[in-house]
Amino acid sequence: MVESITEMELQNLRHLILFADTDAQKYTAYAEAATDPNVKQFFQKSAQCAAQNKQTFMQFLK
Repeated sequence: MVESITEMELQNLRHLILFADTDAQKYTAYAEAATDPNVKQFFQKSAQCAAQNKQTFMQFLK
């Protein structure tokens, strides 16, 4: 599949993967620091979504 994407698309995927990974790490840290259970849950779900997005973007590189 990598052969069918352009260099620009590859660069964009790289950035999206890095951003999703950074978001997942930040949201996990926010969840760990949260004391309110609702806030904690919100950031945990956000971290999961960001991690799933990263995996989705990674599929384009296979």
